[in-house]
Amino acid sequence: MVNSGEIIYNLRVKNNMSQGNLADKLNVSRQTVSKWETGVSSPDLSLIIPITKIFHISADELLGI
Repeated sequence: MVNSGEIIYNLRVKNNMSQGNLADKLNVSRQTVSKWETGVSSPDLSLIIPITKIFHISADELLGI
Protein backbone atom coordinates (compact mmCIF):
# COMPACT_ATOMS: atom_id res chain seq x y z
CA MET A 1 0.00 0.00 0.00
CA VAL A 2 1.32 3.41 -0.97
CA ASN A 3 1.19 6.07 1.75
CA SER A 4 0.35 9.73 1.22
CA GLY A 5 4.02 10.72 1.58
CA GLU A 6 5.02 8.53 -1.35
CA ILE A 7 2.14 9.92 -3.37
CA ILE A 8 3.17 13.50 -2.58
CA TYR A 9 6.78 12.70 -3.51
CA ASN A 10 5.75 11.14 -6.84
CA LEU A 11 3.41 14.02 -7.70
CA ARG A 12 6.01 16.61 -6.74
CA VAL A 13 8.70 15.00 -8.90
CA LYS A 14 6.27 14.48 -11.80
CA ASN A 15 5.47 18.20 -11.65
CA ASN A 16 9.15 19.24 -11.50
CA MET A 17 8.61 20.85 -8.11
CA SER A 18 11.16 21.04 -5.31
CA GLN A 19 10.28 20.40 -1.68
CA GLY A 20 10.83 24.12 -1.12
CA ASN A 21 8.42 25.07 -3.90
CA LEU A 22 5.69 22.86 -2.48
CA ALA A 23 6.38 24.07 1.05
CA ASP A 24 6.04 27.69 -0.07
CA LYS A 25 2.71 26.99 -1.76
CA LEU A 26 1.40 25.34 1.41
CA ASN A 27 2.94 27.79 3.88
CA VAL A 28 4.96 25.06 5.63
CA SER A 29 8.68 24.44 5.92
CA ARG A 30 10.71 22.37 3.47
CA GLN A 31 11.52 20.08 6.40
CA THR A 32 7.81 19.44 6.89
CA VAL A 33 7.45 18.29 3.29
CA SER A 34 10.51 16.09 3.75
CA LYS A 35 8.97 14.49 6.84
CA TRP A 36 5.79 13.68 4.90
CA GLU A 37 7.74 12.12 2.07
CA THR A 38 9.87 9.99 4.37
CA GLY A 39 6.89 8.84 6.42
CA VAL A 40 7.97 10.56 9.64
CA SER A 41 4.70 12.51 9.71
CA SER A 42 1.58 13.09 7.61
CA PRO A 43 0.07 16.29 6.27
CA ASP A 44 -2.35 18.06 8.59
CA LEU A 45 -5.97 17.54 7.62
CA SER A 46 -6.26 21.25 6.85
CA LEU A 47 -3.68 20.79 4.06
CA ILE A 48 -5.39 17.92 2.23
CA ILE A 49 -7.57 20.15 0.05
CA PRO A 50 -4.77 22.62 -0.80
CA ILE A 51 -2.50 19.70 -1.79
CA THR A 52 -5.21 18.20 -4.02
CA LYS A 53 -5.70 21.58 -5.70
CA ILE A 54 -1.98 22.03 -6.36
CA PHE A 55 -1.71 18.61 -8.02
CA HIS A 56 -5.23 18.50 -9.54
CA ILE A 57 -6.13 15.20 -7.89
CA SER A 58 -8.89 14.00 -5.58
CA ALA A 59 -8.51 13.53 -1.85
CA ASP A 60 -9.04 9.79 -2.43
CA GLU A 61 -6.05 9.74 -4.80
CA LEU A 62 -3.90 11.62 -2.31
CA LEU A 63 -4.83 9.28 0.51
CA GLY A 64 -4.35 6.17 -1.64
CA ILE A 65 -7.98 5.12 -1.43
